[in-house]
Amino acid sequence: MRLTFLGTGGVWAAPVHGCTCSACATARTDPSRARAPASALLEVAGLRLLIDAGRTDLVDRFPPGSLDGVLLTHFHADHVLGLTLMRWSLAEPLPVWCPHDPRGYDDLTKHPGRLRFQTCAAGAPFRIGPVTVTPVALIHSRPTLGWLVAHGAKRIAYLSDTRGLPDDSFAILGAAPLDLVVLDCAYPPGTPGPRNHNDLPEAIAILAKLSPRQSRLTHINHDLDAHLPESGPDAPFASDQGVVEIV
Repeated sequence: MRLTFLGTGGVWAAPVHGCTCSACATARTDPSRARAPASALLEVAGLRLLIDAGRTDLVDRFPPGSLDGVLLTHFHADHVLGLTLMRWSLAEPLPVWCPHDPRGYDDLTKHPGRLRFQTCAAGAPFRIGPVTVTPVALIHSRPTLGWLVAHGAKRIAYLSDTRGLPDDSFAILGAAPLDLVVLDCAYPPGTPGPRNHNDLPEAIAILAKLSPRQSRLTHINHDLDAHLPESGPDAPFASDQGVVEIV
């Protein structure tokens, strides 16, 4: 199993328009420190699955036939915007597994073009070829699913966007050892509420409870990036160039 991060940023990822904080200033002069919308490419057993689709360059990154499907966590713009362009492709239909959300995103589900939306229920596993995918409920401002993907004894979980996890999701994720957890962490410690994303202490507590072999934090906002030089190596922050191999 191979997970390639295509973006690790939250809605306020560096550089934020008009912001002069240290993270945004650095991202403007060093493109490697900028963050694109949180998303990843999962390659397993010959399958190539896109997890979330907020990037607007997906039609250039993925030629026809190079993807087997999309695992969509939810219908906020920063996770779905790239699909508004991909739908008009003349290539073969592309399955998109997603939560049930009548609001959807604009007219995307009403006029899906080549996209084939398939709604999923938390806790109800399904197969994509040789892999088993189990949707897990997340805690966000609209219906949102995380994705637990298993191939043989290998298990990875992608959990964005959320603040905390429901007990049922902890039970599903903890049923067997986890090789990798990718977890939402948008804010530095002490960020006041209300908010729909983990801060750093909340994310670290979740990872401690799940106890995966490897972990990465994603959906990172500029204020957390500005905090990172002071935080030390106490959390596994993903980068837009990051790759994780599970062997």
